[in-house]
Amino acid sequence: MQEEIERGRIIGLRQRRLATAEWAASFVPLLAEARRELPIYADTGEPSQDAYARWLTKSGILTRRKKKIWRSETVRRLFDVHIGLIDEAEREFDIAMGIVRFKMRYADPAARKALATEEETATNERASAIRDALQLSADLRGHPYDDEPIPDRLDFKPKPRKVPPQRRTARQAAQTEIAKKQISLL
Repeated sequence: MQEEIERGRIIGLRQRRLATAEWAASFVPLLAEARRELPIYADTGEPSQDAYARWLTKSGILTRRKKKIWRSETVRRLFDVHIGLIDEAEREFDIAMGIVRFKMRYADPAARKALATEEETATNERASAIRDALQLSADLRGHPYDDEPIPDRLDFKPKPRKVPPQRRTARQAAQTEIAKKQISLL
């Protein structure tokens, strides 16, 4: 039952990610046209985000929230849509790997082989989703896409929190003193 719920979460995340990517991809030809019409700044090699916003507003293009007025912040979010797409792909991967790890604990050797295939499929889907997001970002900006290897997911483990001595409660201090006395008795 829990596996079905988690697989449903993966499907929901994937649908949302693909809908967002489809929406953002619809702007590729519009932004290419805008780049042809707008002045290009020497320091960035492309028009400013304000210029894009004015052009999209003047063209009558609606924002994602169906607003008529574009702002430079909205254009920046459009250009940075790949960050959210990659995050969604990573979340999908984390859920899939959680399912595989859980099932691996109780699997027999034949099932482990199938789970290894499932793990490889999830890894390949993650890499493909990340490449697609980076390609979309490059297309939106009008830059060439350089295909590079996708790095493994970095796992950051939180460091244990240290409680400063002055913040210890009286009970914690008493427990520390009792522990010291017990150690000295040994």
